[in-house]
Amino acid sequence: MSQNEQQTEQDRLSRKERRKQKRNRRSVALGGILATVLIVGGWGYMVSTNDASQATSTVESPKTTGGEQEKEAKDTKKSASAEQKKKEKKAKKKTDQPEISQAAWVTRPFADVYQDANRSSVIYKADLGDVYEILDAENGMVHLKLSDAVEGYIPETDVRMDVPSSVKDKTLLETLSQVVANQPIEKPEQYLGQPLEKFEAKYGKLGNTQKDAVNTYHFSNTGYLLVVSDGIVEAIDWTNASASGLSALGEPVVETSYGTWYQGEKLQLKAFPDNGSTRLRLARDPGK
Repeated sequence: MSQNEQQTEQDRLSRKERRKQKRNRRSVALGGILATVLIVGGWGYMVSTNDASQATSTVESPKTTGGEQEKEAKDTKKSASAEQKKKEKKAKKKTDQPEISQAAWVTRPFADVYQDANRSSVIYKADLGDVYEILDAENGMVHLKLSDAVEGYIPETDVRMDVPSSVKDKTLLETLSQVVANQPIEKPEQYLGQPLEKFEAKYGKLGNTQKDAVNTYHFSNTGYLLVVSDGIVEAIDWTNASASGLSALGEPVVETSYGTWYQGEKLQLKAFPDNGSTRLRLARDPGK
């Protein structure tokens, strides 16, 4: 083949290749356009048919009828009421129980309390109606807890292990209000068995104090004193009082020339002669 013929053949092949490439590009472009149309059309269909108002949840809530709801509410209320009654009953039972489960009541004024069962030395003079916890009893001597820090021994003949209530607490308090003129303390019974600070918050501190082995006595300038043991108000005394109205209380537990003791439900009212007058004592009874 001559040189001219070879050149002609190459030109023909080049034109054929270019036509083939052009056809391929057209096919690719047409395919891309078709794909785009399909994608856009599909998206438009999804948007047009995805109506939120028609959506439903695949998780269904449990169906509860009105009757069932009312029954559940009643059951809940009934359970809460029963629990509250249970708590109130428990609290009442606790309140009704005496603070001292095994108590001894002193039956005479100025009763000697000894350091040991051998009566080697007197450490305290117990007063009429005083109540203490029994720790032990042996050979005619009763081992007592006088305070958190003090213990002592007293002859069995000077105590009794049970004291019946001869009068209502309400009657004791009514009588007290009648025989104490110009009562300086409002509802004094509310401070018995309470910390001294509660009384002081209302009436201020009483500056004049005296102590013995068991108690601290806080004296007021207005005719009364507090008997405090381990920081707790155990009794309140009124000086220069009258004993004339006490006979309305009936028969006392003990009546001597040194003191008279009336026993209530959880309170005691005692009268002691005091320099030609009477000293009245309202005391709590932890044994009741």
